[in-house]
Order: sequence, then structure tokens, then C-alpha cells
Amino acid sequence: MSQVVRPPGAGLLVSEVFSAIQGEAALVGERQVFLRLAGCNLRCAYCDQPEALEARPGPCRVEQRAGRRQWQQRTSPLDAADVVDAVVRLWEQVPHHSVSVTGGEPLLQARRLAPVLAALAGADLPVMLETNGTFPGGLAVVAPWLSAVSLDLKLPSVDGEHVQLATQERFLASALAAGLTTWVKVVLGPAVDVDELDAALDAVSRCVAGRDDIDVFLQPVTPFGTVRVGPSPEQVLDLQERALRRYRRVRVVPQTHKAIDQL
Repeated sequence: MSQVVRPPGAGLLVSEVFSAIQGEAALVGERQVFLRLAGCNLRCAYCDQPEALEARPGPCRVEQRAGRRQWQQRTSPLDAADVVDAVVRLWEQVPHHSVSVTGGEPLLQARRLAPVLAALAGADLPVMLETNGTFPGGLAVVAPWLSAVSLDLKLPSVDGEHVQLATQERFLASALAAGLTTWVKVVLGPAVDVDELDAALDAVSRCVAGRDDIDVFLQPVTPFGTVRVGPSPEQVLDLQERALRRYRRVRVVPQTHKAIDQL
């Protein structure tokens, strides 16, 4: 790791900083430092991080020993330099694959996040962005310091929101144009509208334009909150088969961190 430069910058609304095992999509099983920001523009029915939804000052927690859940209670927003210090402290304790910047929706704070990412990237810490892909402009602000993007394509029949697919398609195209390693996640519920799934896969196909290195991960919803059940095993098989007929790189990966009781 190169020398860390403590950045100036306005405070970030942070929910928590901790070390854990990634449980979703392309990096399943990898150890990451998670920087979870507070505030989201969506209210998905299956959201399992309700404490990170509101963009407002308040208590947050910062892990002191990587993976040991020894928390220091702090007050958010945190100065940019303090955020970098919290991430680097955990990074140095245990070998990590990368830093996951997640939420909430991190790009709500894109301009305040930029100096933090610049400092992490300058110290040779690879950064992955987990995002709902509704802020292409925000991506442009932080893209120079990212190494990967995990994009959650939304299906209204599953999340209860009405995200514009055209906006998410533009986001995906921008991530690929920026040269970022990118993959797509689609959450499946028991009442998924197959036409919505078809449209999402067609959007991916248009963006990749013949590339063969962009994966789509179908993630059966984990019951939480108002979501009581996930899709049946037969539904998951049928939906993957349908998806594969439209796009060849489709894998099914559930939330594995739930099975092993990770955050």
C-alpha cells in the first residue's frame, strides 16, 4: 500500500465502516472493507439496510478490529480524512481484496465522496461501487478512482419502485465507456414480471455491444421486512432459462452472506 494522503473535504453521511465477506454477485467470498454511506433515493420493498436509508446526521459506527465487530460509536457526518483513516485502519489489519462503497446510494454524495476515493485509490486500494445506477452524473464525478461497479438493475414488480430503465441503461453504458470492470445484479421475487426481466436483459445486451465479459447475476430475494417469501426453486430455474435465451452470461447467486451470518 502506498502512502495515504489525508484529504480535505466536507463530511460524509456514514452509516458504518467494517470488514466482512462479500456475499453478492461477482466478488462472493472476497474479504472487503465496507464503507456504507447513509441516504437513498429509493425505498425497495426488500431493502435489508433500513438504517442507511435516511440522509441525515446522527449516530454511526466504525469497526476497530477487522471482522471482530468491536464498534466505536461516532457521529455522522464524518470528515473525509476520518473516513479514510477508518478504512485504512481495517485494511492494514487483514489482507483485503478491495473496498466496497455501498449504502444507501453512495452517489447521492458523489462530490463529497470524491476526495475520499481519490485518497484510497492514491494509496493503491481498489474501490468497488455498489449502486442502483440512477445517477449517471454522479458516476462521472467518481469514476476516475473506481476499479469496479456493481449495478443493481431494478424490476418494479420486485422492488415496488419505478426506476427508469433508460436511466440505468445510460449508467451502464457510461461505466463501460469509462473502462470500469462492471457487472449487473437483478433481484428476483416470487411475482416478477417477465417482461420487465426481458427488458432489463435487452438493455444489458445493447450496452455490451458484442463484449463477452459482462455478467448478469440473478439474485433470489432474501425475505426481509415486508417481503415474506422468495421465488420458488422452479421459478428460479425458469427465470434463468428465460434470461439465458436473451443473454448468455447469466448466473444465479443468492445473498450468501446471510447464510453465513455476515453483515
